[in-house]
Amino acid sequence: MQMRRLRDRLGPLWWYTLLGFIVSHLGTLINVFIGLYLVPRLLPGEDLGALLPLMAVGAVFSTPLALLLIPVGKFLSVFAARSETGKVRSLLSDALWISLLFAVGMTFWILWQGDALLVRLQVTDARLLWPVAGFAVLVCIEPIISAAIRALQLFKPMLVAGLITPYVRLAGMLGLLLPLGALGYLLAQFATQSFGVLFGAGVLYLFLRRAGPRVSYRPHWREMLRYALPLVALTLVGRIQGPIEAMVIRHRLPFIDSAGYYYAVMLGNIPGYFTGAMMPFLWPILSDRFERGLKTEGMLMQSMLFNLVLGALFVGLFALFMPWFFTLPGPWKPYGAYAGFVWQAALIGTLKTAQTFYTSHEMACRRFAYMWYLVPMLLLESAVLYLLPGWAALRPWLPATLWNWVAARYQPSLQGFVTIMILANAAFTCAMLIEWAVRSRYSRPSSIAVDSNR
Repeated sequence: MQMRRLRDRLGPLWWYTLLGFIVSHLGTLINVFIGLYLVPRLLPGEDLGALLPLMAVGAVFSTPLALLLIPVGKFLSVFAARSETGKVRSLLSDALWISLLFAVGMTFWILWQGDALLVRLQVTDARLLWPVAGFAVLVCIEPIISAAIRALQLFKPMLVAGLITPYVRLAGMLGLLLPLGALGYLLAQFATQSFGVLFGAGVLYLFLRRAGPRVSYRPHWREMLRYALPLVALTLVGRIQGPIEAMVIRHRLPFIDSAGYYYAVMLGNIPGYFTGAMMPFLWPILSDRFERGLKTEGMLMQSMLFNLVLGALFVGLFALFMPWFFTLPGPWKPYGAYAGFVWQAALIGTLKTAQTFYTSHEMACRRFAYMWYLVPMLLLESAVLYLLPGWAALRPWLPATLWNWVAARYQPSLQGFVTIMILANAAFTCAMLIEWAVRSRYSRPSSIAVDSNR
């Protein structure tokens, strides 16, 4: 009875966030041990910096599929909110078959043309293309599985998977890292993510067996198209920006810089262990409430404040204590010069989470005004990160005065790249907060949305 009262007081978002935090916290020590001790102990420093971009490039190759499947997550939620499980079954089946066919073709393409990718990442082991292809396949299938589980609000199986996954990852690392090195790391990561996908697929199979016969969702095609079209540009730009942020440090700087930044990201991700507990539950609850005509602004405010306050606290703690932490015995000690990048990585992660919360809310409410400023800003950041390191090659096409002015003031450096990312993500977040404030000031309360915002 006490647990039921607590759940009623917290509401579904905070109740499942609390459970998600407890579950993820049980695996936090395992993930920290793997990322900060086990991997650096068993991998040479020159391989550390290649790990993050190798796992990120699959998102680029799956961009055409991502564009095609933009409306799937939203309309799975719409049909679930209306109890139209036959349409859920039909849409989910079609999306999975399309994803599988695309994944097969993309795998062959990566294995055929992947040598150019390895050259840019300064990696010589051609066997790494196999897990890279595997990650690309998962990037195709995992979003459909997770979107369906969230849309159907199957939160308890999500928590069970979150409880088991860290131990699967640890077992894979212990078994594969030492004999296979970087290849073993990627295979262990691939096995962990594959477990999550297979577990989710099993949960959906059991649910859909009871969902009744398929029902066509063809009458909703125009509605789905109207929802998807505004998101095409954002998806395209996001699939470019993310890998550029991950790859530019490895591609343009010495190995020591990319290895040092690996530590900064691993430590800077710690705030995400707390705010990330909310992420899987926020969007489906928001979407369900919007489709039912209920208020959503209160949930957005709570999640944004939670993320920004917690992130600011960790940024301050990292700025104070990380120089001391890097003096402690451990594989990170040779990278003490990079201690100052931990709080910067945490700040970038906090800002990105704020952006995800806001865009999730707007997409759940079928509003896309933020794209008019976000897409150009994302393109500008990507262009700056990509072009500045190769400034010398632009000399024939630019006015001499402009080229000389930039060349005299800029040299590629880790601090330069990170500063650009911080400024860009701060600008993205501020623009969203301004839009939110302006809309809140001029919008009128809806007379039909009568509900507490817990």
